[in-house]
Amino acid sequence: MAKKKKEVCPYCGKSFAYLSRHKCKIKDHVEGTEETDKSDVERRIERIEEKKKEFTRNLKKDEKEILNIVNKRGSLFFNELMELSGKNRNELDKMLDLLALQSKIKVSRELIEASWTKHIFSIEQIDIEVKDLKIDRGSKEFILEMFSYQPCLICPFTGKCNETNIDQFNPHHCPWLTDWINTTKSGTIYRKDFDDVGSEILD
Repeated sequence: MAKKKKEVCPYCGKSFAYLSRHKCKIKDHVEGTEETDKSDVERRIERIEEKKKEFTRNLKKDEKEILNIVNKRGSLFFNELMELSGKNRNELDKMLDLLALQSKIKVSRELIEASWTKHIFSIEQIDIEVKDLKIDRGSKEFILEMFSYQPCLICPFTGKCNETNIDQFNPHHCPWLTDWINTTKSGTIYRKDFDDVGSEILD
């Protein structure tokens, strides 16, 4: 009997007697999951759930090392931290985002020698007033409650928003961020529904 000819996976290039049984990781990575049927609300809930997991998880070894460096120095700039830690830019950015999300450090953007950079502060160096909050950690809006419903957490335009824009999608000129600050200062809860913002965006 003739031996069955092996089939080649067009994604990973490996040969298999039964290609239909092969679960190719490269194919999954390239094609990804089908999200075209998901609504904006479903995607928003998923983003909040992801933030919730990041907020509550324990720090990894590398993340603890970064936190220790920041705490020892008190404050330093991004390039200094990158040099001290030996991490690449993208890797360090992700770690800083997590540490800031968990309120273990504070990060601000500053203009130094005509270019924007991150200034990282140890939380121990910041004088803040702490208030007890009763928050339901099982709630889907757990992260939003922790940050007083800060609109940036669910804003669909965060990918476009930066300080170099002249007016639109700039945190210094954001109408929703301004409303949130004013509303929060007055002691009331600010809730922004981004499903109905078409009339507020300039063409």
